[in-house]
Amino acid sequence: MTICQSGFHRHGVAVGLTVLMILATTACVSVKESGSKVSAPPAPTSSVAFRSVPEDAEVFVDGQFRGTTPVALHLAAGSHKVELRLDGFQIWERELTVVAGNDTRVAATLQPE
Repeated sequence: MTICQSGFHRHGVAVGLTVLMILATTACVSVKESGSKVSAPPAPTSSVAFRSVPEDAEVFVDGQFRGTTPVALHLAAGSHKVELRLDGFQIWERELTVVAGNDTRVAATLQPE
């Protein structure tokens, strides 16, 4: 919402103290209405498909569980720490750089402990 306030003049003479201070200028300010939210544009994402041998490994992205392999996720562009975990196997971890608009495939062969 935009609020505008104008000063008033009568034959070139400012009327009232507030108007005198404004000096017939117009001031406009943007005001966010209470309760409304201004949201940022969505971050660019790309699809990342995760597969593992053996399957059913837990997929963690930036420390958060996101599913089990095979799984396709939409990740924000940028750098992410990826871990695949499966009981009886070593943790598979990599730094993954996601490029907006470029779909990516991640294939991991897990090594027994």
